[in-house]
Amino acid sequence: MKKQFTATVYILDQGQVLLIYHKKLGKWLPPGGHLELNELPHEGAIREAKEETGLDVELILQENLWVDRWNAKSIPRPYFCMIEEIAARADEPAHQHIDLLYIAKPLHKELVHNHAETSGLRWFNAAEIAVLKGDEEIFIETQETIRHLLAEFSPTKL
Repeated sequence: MKKQFTATVYILDQGQVLLIYHKKLGKWLPPGGHLELNELPHEGAIREAKEETGLDVELILQENLWVDRWNAKSIPRPYFCMIEEIAARADEPAHQHIDLLYIAKPLHKELVHNHAETSGLRWFNAAEIAVLKGDEEIFIETQETIRHLLAEFSPTKL
């Protein structure tokens, strides 16, 4: 089965998470998408955040070790990784996404919605995420991830 690398970024601010409404899927999702040729995963996450929300973001790093030498340099590691099953569509067979998921905070507050694949974006708090219908309005794993992140990264930890 074909595998494609993607990067996703959960943008957190003041106890809320920013989600986009993906028209084709009909669900609320964090910004993300396919990595471009020769693009590093963290670069893809930052690019997707900017393209889909207008925000410049700063990744929240959680490194065990950071190397910065002439011959080897660390890059930001994802908060976690998933393999996602993507169903066949008329123009594409079933495939998998190897999704590298990052956490970020916004560097400014001006949202810009101008992405063709989305029809809206908004900030959600934990209570608003909890009432979304899992697998109808939001993927259950996205809901679970947000619940974890909002509990783990309180406004005082960012």
